[in-house]
Amino acid sequence: MLNKRLISNPLIENFLSLTILQGINYLLPLITIPYLYNHLGVERYGLVNFAISFIQYFLIVTDFGFGLSGTRYIAENRDHKEAIDTYVNSATFSRIGICIISFAVLLICLFLIPPLRQEKVFFLLFFGQVIGNIMSPYWFFQGMEQMRFITMMTVITKILSLTPLFFVVKDSVDYFYIPICYSVGSIGSGIICLYLMKKRFGVNFFFPKIKNIVIVTKDSANYFLSRISVSMFTNTNTFVLGLVLGNTIVGYYSLADKVYQALTGIYQPLVAAIFPYMTKNKRITLFKKIFIWSNLANICLVVIVALGISDIMHLLFRNVDESSVKVMHIFLFACLVALPNTLLGYPFLAALGHPNFTNYSLVGVSLMHIVIIVCLWTCGWISIYSVAWVVVITETSLLFIRAWGGYKYQLYGQSIIKKQ
Repeated sequence: MLNKRLISNPLIENFLSLTILQGINYLLPLITIPYLYNHLGVERYGLVNFAISFIQYFLIVTDFGFGLSGTRYIAENRDHKEAIDTYVNSATFSRIGICIISFAVLLICLFLIPPLRQEKVFFLLFFGQVIGNIMSPYWFFQGMEQMRFITMMTVITKILSLTPLFFVVKDSVDYFYIPICYSVGSIGSGIICLYLMKKRFGVNFFFPKIKNIVIVTKDSANYFLSRISVSMFTNTNTFVLGLVLGNTIVGYYSLADKVYQALTGIYQPLVAAIFPYMTKNKRITLFKKIFIWSNLANICLVVIVALGISDIMHLLFRNVDESSVKVMHIFLFACLVALPNTLLGYPFLAALGHPNFTNYSLVGVSLMHIVIIVCLWTCGWISIYSVAWVVVITETSLLFIRAWGGYKYQLYGQSIIKKQ
């Protein structure tokens, strides 16, 4: 029987909740991704991933960094209800304004960019995800260290968006149903999220002062830079491949990328749980133990996957192309460095008072990533293999910069930082 005191620890409780969540996030894609690939074919599957990578830009822009700045603010002010109410409403109206601008930009892109214009209704239907995302401030629950609610809402979202796919997608011509299902699931989650915030936590919704909207938007701007930077070396890869080489090549790359994202996503419950905990408690000794043991576990996982990745991909995907397997072998190098650089970012440097360094380190390597991709494009060397190696270079560079940041701010020799 588990010790009751252990379970009541917010860090342990939130880690368990997020682990359950991540388990669900793995189980459903493990079923849906092979299903979609096998029924849509590689070209249509590539188109779907091309659209998802494109709409991710709008999700990142409308999030505007509140996923990080909001978590930090709520964690620091969770005992001040009036401050939380003001922040939640100010952040929400800020994001609504950004959403309106984003929708206008989307319409312009759909009529000006040929690959998008050919499937403009298909791309437009995905925007429902952006609306649902604005209605779902998960950062509120993360800042309150109530991750079980995030788990519950995500499960409902997955059920609403993914389950219908097995009934409506039977052939390549059914690809139009995918953005509809995704958008309905996202908006449904948003409705539940707002209800829980009102009924469970007593959040009052009102129109905030313009001054407060401006303040929270400015505060979140630096975090936005880091979030948009992340999309530069994740979504941009798929988007550029789609523009230059077509949907079929995107399909090959996306298969490997999905497996890579799954592997790096294993430790996201740990990262999401430790960020608000470290922001509030600043226990460096505990962080060091988590850092060492989680990285040892990650190395073991990568070695095991490397031994069987070819068999795994051939088992999951019908007629999988060998190029997808080769790209995945390259991604395994990135898996080794992705965990330490992520842990050294927001859960460590940002939580201990250095968010600007964390943000700018990500912006810097992202710009480097874009420059390399553009050079490859210009020289005619763009391919799924070269793009995968650029991911490895980017992740490794970020690790070295953040490791140096801990040394720069003399954080490694401390056990705890006193709260200001």
